[in-house]
Amino acid sequence: MTTKPKTVCIVGAGPSGLVAAKTLIHDHPKDTFHVTIFEALDRIGGLWPVSETDQGMINPDMCTNQSKHTVSFSDLAWAEEIPSFPKAWQVGQYLERYIKTYPGYEIRKNTRIVKAEQDNGRWRVQTQASPNGSSGQVQNHEFDHLIITSGFFGKPKIPDMLRDFSTPVFHSSQVRDVKSLLTDNHKTLPAPGRNIVVVGGQMSGVEIAASIALQVSSAENSPGAVDVPEEKTYKIIHVVQNPVWVMPLFFPNNPNLDTKDGTKKPNPSPNFLPVDLVTYNLGWKPPGPIENSSGHISEDAARMTHDFMNTYIGSDQSDLGTQNLAMTGEVRTQVPYLAVSDQYTEFVRSGKIKTIRGKVTGTDKTAGTLLVKDGQEQKTIEDVAAVIFATGYNAAPSLDFLPKDLLSSLQFDPQSDAFPLALNIHSTVNAALPSLGFVGFYRSPYWGVMEMQARCLGTLWSDNKQAAQALAEDETLSSMLALRSDPRRAQFPMGDYAHLMESFASILDIQRVEPKGSTGRTGLVLPSRYFSPTASALEIAEAEKARDIITSTMHDSTTKGRFVARAAFRAMQGDWKLERTITSRIASYPSGTLSGEAEFRPRAPTEMGVDMEYLYLENGEFSASNGFSFSAKRSYAHRYTSTTDTLSVWFTKADHKTVDYLFHELEFTVPLTPSTSEARPWKAKSSHLCIEDLYDVAYEFWFQGTTLREWCLEYSVRGPAKDYTIRSVYRR
Repeated sequence: MTTKPKTVCIVGAGPSGLVAAKTLIHDHPKDTFHVTIFEALDRIGGLWPVSETDQGMINPDMCTNQSKHTVSFSDLAWAEEIPSFPKAWQVGQYLERYIKTYPGYEIRKNTRIVKAEQDNGRWRVQTQASPNGSSGQVQNHEFDHLIITSGFFGKPKIPDMLRDFSTPVFHSSQVRDVKSLLTDNHKTLPAPGRNIVVVGGQMSGVEIAASIALQVSSAENSPGAVDVPEEKTYKIIHVVQNPVWVMPLFFPNNPNLDTKDGTKKPNPSPNFLPVDLVTYNLGWKPPGPIENSSGHISEDAARMTHDFMNTYIGSDQSDLGTQNLAMTGEVRTQVPYLAVSDQYTEFVRSGKIKTIRGKVTGTDKTAGTLLVKDGQEQKTIEDVAAVIFATGYNAAPSLDFLPKDLLSSLQFDPQSDAFPLALNIHSTVNAALPSLGFVGFYRSPYWGVMEMQARCLGTLWSDNKQAAQALAEDETLSSMLALRSDPRRAQFPMGDYAHLMESFASILDIQRVEPKGSTGRTGLVLPSRYFSPTASALEIAEAEKARDIITSTMHDSTTKGRFVARAAFRAMQGDWKLERTITSRIASYPSGTLSGEAEFRPRAPTEMGVDMEYLYLENGEFSASNGFSFSAKRSYAHRYTSTTDTLSVWFTKADHKTVDYLFHELEFTVPLTPSTSEARPWKAKSSHLCIEDLYDVAYEFWFQGTTLREWCLEYSVRGPAKDYTIRSVYRR
């Protein structure tokens, strides 16, 4: 007798919907499940755009804040040439490739779920197609199971009190460029104000503040016409409620050295890796069962995280010129907040972003002024040009097709931004309603966990006794409900990636792939280490390919200094004190010293193939050994190219902005293994022949965590009429 396939309705064709469909079709015997995805948009991808011009909820040009090794599924490797942190549109194309690699289910685009309710053990689902933007006829369907994968991003949160504010008000997900922001998407002229206000001090707030600051900086420091008139007059005001650790995209893997007396000191020449390849490591966990380190955060746990960030970032952020980001005093016992941005902290240090602590409580509409309250202190932000709210989303619209009585049975709390529903097994299913599943329905879900949730549902719905027992014995629902009102709840209550992956692996009887020679629990937390026991030859090959790329990445970091140029380039941003000494060995060319300032001003790359670019400007007073003194200025362009992992310096033309031709390209040399008694910097060298004069240059970079404590370069110049050295030292 042939068993009829179980029918499954999936809501949404984003990453979680696609991995749920693929898992049900490919991880189980043929015809176990028949899957239909309903997607309201005219494309797949959900938040993720599938082209460079796609206007979704994420800017196509924005890069991920986790590396491609984490933003991936176990059974599809990224191409090795894709940058470590792909652009959003590249993530969308990864998902399109995922569908082509693992087909076998139906996707109905331009079709939204109108209503879904359970009746006699089956799900009655109403859908409405919207071809060409018009509303089509409502259709009725029946399914055995329903999976909601539409995530938390139901509706952007914007306070009603700014509904009639006199300047443009946007949610961070809607912002693409400064000109559109200031003109309310080209509907008005820019307001007279000059303060662009960002409200919200966590991940998206830090990201959008840095993005706007970069665009303003680029407009000011790029050649040619600009899209932002009077760009020099705009300032970014960032309203934050708590200090937040801001992590750059690349972290040192070995920030400390052991000393002879058993203490540790900063390693000035650490190896660098994508931040998640440092932080998501099973080696951080103590022996024994892997416990959840997220959820409720004790004071001791808070101190541990703060100390970790202090060490790896390289400072407590009190050196940025504002106490609003300083991680000092009693803050070190409070729940840590984390964000990721390459440029944010240096924009703060240089004054391009000004932070204000407090909460926006109201407006003076006639004056275009925001009211901010910090404890008992009332503050105002005047001269407002535009407001951006980076305050998250309301999840309720993502569930508006479910009946109220069902939501009530799931203890729905529309005010909870962490756990709006009461769910078992790490937000996957409710034991009282096991035919309804959720994938990726929690704050900032990991792709590997989405895949595990999908596997859990498939196993449970295949009448697997081990999965059924895990659901019956699960205690995560009660702990989840307790966290709703916990004042010491983690920023990401389901943020312990290692715990989640290992917990699901135990339920699903998945054996983690260990490196050769391993005798225990080691290595990075990667989706490719947790592939299905029923994986096909293709799935296994893709997982092996992904792990091989990781192995190569780790090896190149350790033995070739990969990503050091990237880390150095990022850390050079902003303002520096410059001390230069010129030592001449010929009488006709005087020696002397220069004291001044140098700026590395970020701007959009001015050439295809370049990933990051600075306009370098310096000015100072030169005092020659013959008694003469004068003011001196100089400009260069500095570039970083990810495909070759190189940092290069370029001459500029007479306008001091336009790139002219290559000066030199740095070649980093891997330092000898540092001893406990001697710390060595990263060194780089290059050479440039200028007609008959040879410029040999040597660099030294002294890191402290991700920051550059100091760096220097020295030119040795020789030619028919030249024989001198120029040593320049840069300090904050």
